[in-house]
Amino acid sequence: MSEWCLKTKNEVQHINGYKLRLAQGTWDTPEDIYPSIPKSLKLTPLESIRFMREAIQFASETPLNGKSK
Repeated sequence: MSEWCLKTKNEVQHINGYKLRLAQGTWDTPEDIYPSIPKSLKLTPLESIRFMREAIQFASETPLNGKSK
């Protein structure tokens, strides 16, 4: 089971509540993205970047976004 799920074609969410929304571009080449971090989730800057990278990777590899593995 993945820790990530696709909420919409432009938003992914981690099981801890972290969300990343794609505002412009594609998940393969994002131009504008917006993270949403719950107040209860305390992340270091490095952890925030790791979640962002994981979210982009997950979304770009998800079949619902036109990709098939």
